[in-house]
Amino acid sequence: MNLRVLSDGEAVARAAADVIVDASAAAGERFAIALSGGSTPKATYALLAGDGYRDRIDWSRWHVFFGDERRVPLEDERSNYHSAEQALLSRVPIPETQVHPLTDADVYEGLLRAFFGETPRFDLLMLGMGDDGHTASLFPGSISLLEQERWVIAPPDVVEGMSRLTLTLPALNAARRTVFLVSGSAKADALRRIRAGEQLPAGMVRGAEWLVDEAAAGEGQPEG
Repeated sequence: MNLRVLSDGEAVARAAADVIVDASAAAGERFAIALSGGSTPKATYALLAGDGYRDRIDWSRWHVFFGDERRVPLEDERSNYHSAEQALLSRVPIPETQVHPLTDADVYEGLLRAFFGETPRFDLLMLGMGDDGHTASLFPGSISLLEQERWVIAPPDVVEGMSRLTLTLPALNAARRTVFLVSGSAKADALRRIRAGEQLPAGMVRGAEWLVDEAAAGEGQPEG
């Protein structure tokens, strides 16, 4: 496991912002990024929109996608789009037509196939992990983990009492670079189980880099 342990959630957010700046600069004519929900990613987005980061990025090249979404209005505070819009998208000059909210599985799959072609190779895929080891809206034991053909689905088994939309494992595993942001002691057990080889959903995303804080790692000395 490619794991980097940092001191706390703030350090994780800053390390993630640095990764995003570097990945954006290294991309070609366009930079395709898939965003995640959650408090640590939101802190990362706020950093990117602030002094010290905002002017280091060519926002005109960005194409923004989402790894999953709750089936609520986009302006709902539970929406991943709303969170990213408030912290980042409304504060930087990304062309509006290059921001792609996730509102319908079939439409989004068509959008991704038109944009990428045969394989959804996001330049950078940002993911988080829940206390139970879920990522995006792929939960432990879900039949959605068995999907092999579709890139975007509405999971047939309702998770946490709310209908959702999510990228599937084939789509997540196709990204050029994937980074997990994980902070807090509540995540320590799931991370320990993944490191031990248990097939929790987050651990089924191949080749990912993990930026975690000391509390989530549950061991070792912080770096940075």
